[in-house]
Amino acid sequence: MTEEHITISSLVIETEASKTESIANTLANMDGVEVHGQEPGKIVITIEKESIAEAHDLANSFPDIPGVVNVDLIYFNFEDDAELQAKFDKLHKQDQ
Repeated sequence: MTEEHITISSLVIETEASKTESIANTLANMDGVEVHGQEPGKIVITIEKESIAEAHDLANSFPDIPGVVNVDLIYFNFEDDAELQAKFDKLHKQDQ
């Protein structure tokens, strides 16, 4: 049995106001993305992926959506990511 890990991040996507609705629909149709709110020029989303790399790759694709002005990372939870934990443990050992 493999351990299941998940990363959760929250982002604010700044948009051209006239394209907010269209961008929100595009984001909502992406695997792992949930739209939580929007107003002209801003969309609040979360990303849930199994690894930091997957979440990072997905978030890095957002600026390619026509009308996206900026992407702001608000919150990122990764404590259960095995790869990151191993890096942390290695760094912590070096500090001792």
